[in-house]
Amino acid sequence: PSSSRVGAEYSWSAQLPCDADNSLVLTFLSPVEGLVLALTDPSGNQVPLASLATPTTFPLDTIEVPATSYTIPNPINGVYKVEVTGSDDVIKASDLAALATSDPDAFIMWFNDNYDVVLNTQLTTYSLTVGSDMGVAAYVSDAPSNRLGARMFADSIASAEMTITFPNGSEYTENMHDDGLHADADPNDGIYGAVFVPTRTGSYTMQSTLCGKTGDSVFIRSTQHLVTVVQDNAEYTGQATATVSADTITVSLELTSPPAATYKAYAEVWSGDVSVCWIGGVVDVTGTTATQVVQLEIDVQWLVLAGLTTSSPLSLRNVRLQDLETSIPVSLHDDIPVQIPAAHAATLQRVLLSTPVPAFITEKMRVGARPLMFTPEYVANTTGQVGSTVFLHGYCSKTNPWSDSGYAFADPYFFLNPGASVSHDTFANLVNTFATANNLQSYSLVAHSQGGPVSVHLGNYYWSGLDTTLPSQGRIIQSVGSPYQGCSGAGSLAGIGKLFGIACGTNHDLTVDGSKLWLAGISLYFRQKTYFYTTTYKRNQFFGDYCNLPINSVLNWPNDGTSELTRTVLPGAYNVGNTEQWCHTTGMKYKPQCSDPKRNAEINKNAAR
Repeated sequence: PSSSRVGAEYSWSAQLPCDADNSLVLTFLSPVEGLVLALTDPSGNQVPLASLATPTTFPLDTIEVPATSYTIPNPINGVYKVEVTGSDDVIKASDLAALATSDPDAFIMWFNDNYDVVLNTQLTTYSLTVGSDMGVAAYVSDAPSNRLGARMFADSIASAEMTITFPNGSEYTENMHDDGLHADADPNDGIYGAVFVPTRTGSYTMQSTLCGKTGDSVFIRSTQHLVTVVQDNAEYTGQATATVSADTITVSLELTSPPAATYKAYAEVWSGDVSVCWIGGVVDVTGTTATQVVQLEIDVQWLVLAGLTTSSPLSLRNVRLQDLETSIPVSLHDDIPVQIPAAHAATLQRVLLSTPVPAFITEKMRVGARPLMFTPEYVANTTGQVGSTVFLHGYCSKTNPWSDSGYAFADPYFFLNPGASVSHDTFANLVNTFATANNLQSYSLVAHSQGGPVSVHLGNYYWSGLDTTLPSQGRIIQSVGSPYQGCSGAGSLAGIGKLFGIACGTNHDLTVDGSKLWLAGISLYFRQKTYFYTTTYKRNQFFGDYCNLPINSVLNWPNDGTSELTRTVLPGAYNVGNTEQWCHTTGMKYKPQCSDPKRNAEINKNAAR
């Protein structure tokens, strides 16, 4: 791309290859009024954009950003020129001030429908910490990497670049290499890589752009990874000590001075070559100034179930300490032996010999003993509200779509944190606080969009009114259009929001990579309490139908205009089914999914009360 200013005239241009089979879609978004878009085809002819324009919006949950999409039928294979021009004479003074800064002034999406050239990328590490190497590995193939028989185009790449956007908004572009030295596997194997070392915490975008040629067609493909970088100065020392009380083993894992008060911790429990169980959860840092620890508990019944009858040595393997907000690993240990003082070893021996083999895995084995206020006896005598349903919205939502749906739900409580972008953990704690403030002793959750993973997160990590609601009473968690496995467009959504001054910001948990880290900590036990619904446009060819035309350029298909069908699946949960011709939110081709009266009646009927 190139840009210039001559007198009162501004211009920006770029050369963009097209290898489309049927249609080419160009989408233009800008808060600056008076900019003019022009497109020249490979033959040097001006494309009549005015006659091809479709006014539309780009959705940020319930916020609609204005956009224009241009669908060019039967495009010419070759290189097009895109040009954006403007003049002081037609641009408002406030917008001229914006043009004078280094911040982006417009957003262009270039999409063509050649599905036989696919760019596959992945992060080189999930240890996304200050001072650690991180980057992207990329290759081009004739199908997505998860499809059997996908063939790599190893000799087709003419150029490969990674552009890094730093937390302060500055950018840096570097070449990607296929030399075996840049996290790119072997030399000359068609896999390109680039790495860098972040020096500060915050949100980074890594955009990979590969250009090349297959047959007579030139192509350009790009992907982006939106990640968060955290501090890593919390570290396991490799020391672990256990105490035994009644039927519980409490393991204290020693830390170097940690910067945070709360983390997620996980470990596998082993006795020699015998695997016992895995333990984990949200843990607080405790201890003295000299020795700080996090503690994890093991129910002795796990040892009995594993066939241990003597106080054998225990060890923790694959030990992880993770940032609470992002699930990013900040400390990893392969194996930490557990030291058990003699008196506690003797207690453990007696408990092992006196504990019968459990007939099944109990709730206490999975999640520990219930606090008093979440026991059936306490709930039976409480004055708190029981049998309610709490309705959750999603990322950046100005309103609660359930309260706007027009359906008369039974005993509803509509949670609202308008225009916010918060982590699943922060969101879940806000829901817990909301329930407490409304004296809700037991309830089920009905969620839209991000509210789905937030509901599962609340159940997985914290005691709440969900735990006093029984599955026999109905469905404890129901969701619609929830991106449990992230959203391919998360980076684009955040970038467009910033461009238009919508301050929702980035959300690590909603990215594809962030969701992988988050999902790894969600147990099957809580996934099985979840029922999820999905919707899409009418499922035929891309250009035959859609929920939102511009966002189809950045999402996998099919989708609901925000969430991709394949990424709305929560593995291990109950898939209630997909309904066509319902979209994620307002302002799309079809009605918003939360307003479907048939589905809402089913959700209302099946909510646990």
